[in-house]
Amino acid sequence: MLKKILSMCKTTILVWGCILVPLFIGAKFIKSASRRDAQRCIDTFIHTEGVGLSKYMALQFENTFKQLQRIMAAFPHEKDAKLQEKALKSSAALDDNIVSVVAYDGEKGKFLASSLEKSSADLSLDDDLRGLKDNTLYEIKQLGNGGIVVKYTAAKTNEEKADGSGKVIFELTVKWNKYERYMQQMLKGSFSRMFYIISPDCRRYVSLNSMPDGNAKKKNVVALGMRLAQIIDQIPPGLSNKSVDDFYFRLFKSEVKVPKNMKGSKFFVIIAADRDDAWAVSESMLHSIPPIVVVLAIIWLFVCLIASRLYNKTREHLEISNIISESTPLAIIIFSEKKGKIMKINLSATTLLRIEQESISSINIWNIFIEDSDRNYIANAISSNINVLNYEVLVQSFGGGSFWSVCSASPIEIDREKYIVLAVLDINRRKEIEKKLANNASLLEKQVIERTIDLESKAKELEDSNAQLAKAKKNADEANNAKSKFLANMSNELKTPINAIIGYSEILEEEALDRKDTVSADDLHKIISSAKHLLSLIDEILNLSTIEAGKTQLLFEKINIVGMIKDIEGVTMPLVTKNSNSLVLECSKDIGTMYSDSTKLRQCLLNLLSNAAKFTELGKVTLRVSPIVVDGDDFIEFSVMDTGIGIEPGHIEKIFAPFQENKSKNAGAGLGLSLTKKYAEYLGGNVGVESNVGGGSKFTMRLPRICKTVSNEFIDVRNQGEEVLEEIAEDLAAIIENSIGNSAPGVSGRATSFTRKSDRHP
Repeated sequence: MLKKILSMCKTTILVWGCILVPLFIGAKFIKSASRRDAQRCIDTFIHTEGVGLSKYMALQFENTFKQLQRIMAAFPHEKDAKLQEKALKSSAALDDNIVSVVAYDGEKGKFLASSLEKSSADLSLDDDLRGLKDNTLYEIKQLGNGGIVVKYTAAKTNEEKADGSGKVIFELTVKWNKYERYMQQMLKGSFSRMFYIISPDCRRYVSLNSMPDGNAKKKNVVALGMRLAQIIDQIPPGLSNKSVDDFYFRLFKSEVKVPKNMKGSKFFVIIAADRDDAWAVSESMLHSIPPIVVVLAIIWLFVCLIASRLYNKTREHLEISNIISESTPLAIIIFSEKKGKIMKINLSATTLLRIEQESISSINIWNIFIEDSDRNYIANAISSNINVLNYEVLVQSFGGGSFWSVCSASPIEIDREKYIVLAVLDINRRKEIEKKLANNASLLEKQVIERTIDLESKAKELEDSNAQLAKAKKNADEANNAKSKFLANMSNELKTPINAIIGYSEILEEEALDRKDTVSADDLHKIISSAKHLLSLIDEILNLSTIEAGKTQLLFEKINIVGMIKDIEGVTMPLVTKNSNSLVLECSKDIGTMYSDSTKLRQCLLNLLSNAAKFTELGKVTLRVSPIVVDGDDFIEFSVMDTGIGIEPGHIEKIFAPFQENKSKNAGAGLGLSLTKKYAEYLGGNVGVESNVGGGSKFTMRLPRICKTVSNEFIDVRNQGEEVLEEIAEDLAAIIENSIGNSAPGVSGRATSFTRKSDRHP
């Protein structure tokens, strides 16, 4: 009996030992693991809440800042206080988060308008805000119930005023109602923790205590927040352990991103949890329930933590989606396909379609489509599971009035029921602009047609005018040719009797001299002089008429410049000495030859010398011939200088025109200089003049050493003279070599030249 009892006891002890020992060992292991897992779960929990809170705060800052920009853009520049107050009240009515909007004169600090029912005496602008320009200031405060109030201050300048006046300061005060609901959801967590929103300079500080009971009462939460603000830079981002005022905390730090163009302090979200929370949770669970229950509880705890994390993630994404949906200007509506009953609608849709919150459940959204064809098109596409993208349609709001919009529709299925996601974008303004552009294009096309007709008419008139001018020119040319032919014929007819007069007069003069009848000889000499003068005038007229009536013939040949100058000296000497003048010739003996028309060149020089001798008395006439190089080409420059009466400045521009003469006692037809200019141009050169009244004149004719003129409608070149050109080139090379040899050091000799001066007088 005793053995049985001992055997039973032994079996019982063995069984209990096999049960209790593993349980004891498992309890120890579970206790250690539970502490680590509890700490890990708490870390995950506060990390999730901290990240979610910082993202939510950043989104609230961004949305409120955009709301302020819309209010500033809608504020009228007119000084009508009623319009300004109406604009502020309308802006505040669109968002239930707005507490007040106040506008001040940025220069004087004077109150302008407010969305509240307050007098101007109750509101004033701080002096330090009058200099505010582009920066946006903000101030964040905590209400007694844990809510958040943000006060924005921004400046707006009227761009239409160049002096910079018209600046308006806005103060927007916002109470984030959704923030309170968001925080209330976060405060329902299982662990003791405290939330803080802290700026580094500690000027803006908000603390939110989530431990209304228990150990939180023994700690000064405000002092803890102030202490965290002081050491904010020492706390690394993310999870860390920190000792604050002899209390140990597990901290999570996350930065709140504010808009880039908002000036102010950085904000950080800090979640402070007791570091021993994990130990306390583990100990309380293990001491209050059996080990197997502890294991199940720990498993259940992990399941709950995972579910909580998934729930928080889902809630976070859902909240962000709702925020994005509410903040977008695109109207988004989710409604049933059959009945058109609204399941979800954002703020932009209620504003655009003028839908009251109380009437959302009773509205059929299909009624916004004016045309049945548009409604049927979208319904048929959704029935076939086809997405409708960017469909332009005319829709109407429930408050009356219609507008053009771009609609996109996509089908979704929830609980086996088909719904439609409809997005509506107002493009009424774009349609108005397109209509104006079309009208402007039509008007422009009409103006272009009218202008084209006008231009065609003017072109026809211009064509008729050109035809008349061409006809008049043709008649003038024919008349001019007839005149030139007449002068040429008459000049030839006049030359025959004049030559006879000269011949007979010379015979009679010789007979009178033989009879020693000096009186008759003098009279006959005057007749001969007058006849020769008349003959020279007729020759000039004949040459000019020949040029105008047809082509001028040029005969190029090799010209010995020195020989030509000597011949001209003999011919012009009587003309020069007639008025008691002296003739001076300056020409280098080695000047060489040139290739040109000898007859035309001689006539040009004779005309210039004759003109100089005619207007000079008891003076000097100089002919200077010199070679020059212009732009790499060789020229011969003939300068005729006199000490005569000179030319008046107003007459210089006219002396080369036909039948122009100096008003003096010396008569002339005024054709010599005109012929000289034309011949010089035909020979590839030009003629210029310099003169001073009473100081004489200087005529300069510059001709190329080798004339390369070819035949055209005015010139007929009778010979090209390639062999002569080669000879001229050889002579020119010899002249250059001779000049270089004479100027080289160590070589004796000098450049040969001749200068002749005639002082003979009649």
